[in-house]
Amino acid sequence: MCKYYFVVVVLAWASREVLANKTDNPLLIDQLAINQQQWFTYNAVKESEIQQKIVRIERSIEERLTAMQSKLAYALHELQTIMGNQSVETLEKLRISHRINPALFQKIGTRRFYIEKENKQNWFGASNVCRQLGGHIATIQDEQEFNEIFSRTPAGVFWIDISAMFKNGHFASSLTGRSPPFFKWKKEEKANKYDCVNVYNKEMYNEQCFNTHLFICQAEQWD
Repeated sequence: MCKYYFVVVVLAWASREVLANKTDNPLLIDQLAINQQQWFTYNAVKESEIQQKIVRIERSIEERLTAMQSKLAYALHELQTIMGNQSVETLEKLRISHRINPALFQKIGTRRFYIEKENKQNWFGASNVCRQLGGHIATIQDEQEFNEIFSRTPAGVFWIDISAMFKNGHFASSLTGRSPPFFKWKKEEKANKYDCVNVYNKEMYNEQCFNTHLFICQAEQWD
């Protein structure tokens, strides 16, 4: 922009010199008028280009916000599905659901778990599948249980019941609403960049909830 201001200053100075000297040279005056017109035309074109860029940027921001709102609406719908609309009076606080299939849930340590080895889901889908099986996406109680479970899993990434969606960015269990009893983060991993937690190679990572992975279910539906 400095060079544009310089041109204007030069034109103004030249005009001032012409008037000061009271020149009667019509060619010089005409040339100054032509130069000024060209400058104003060029300036108008640049302003139009800048305005068009601003409009494109605003449109891009609006599109991104719309996409983000759609994702948030989907997440809210999935969470409502997971949590259900059942009243307190209808909830049977049984530690082991009568709907689980004993052939699917194997005993590991003192509890029973289902290890999904083929069907990949996002975190919400994994939670729903576990509920359909009569259980809940798994919360790991301690390091011994953690090691016993993941010594029986094939290579891969597995969703577990830790997320930061329910308590304003603090990682918690969707089953209890409290901080999970056990963490084993990959070194320097706990950066809270994403909401959901999975396990890979016996270490925990936080990741986008919409990514698809295998998962672990537990037989318990209630704390």
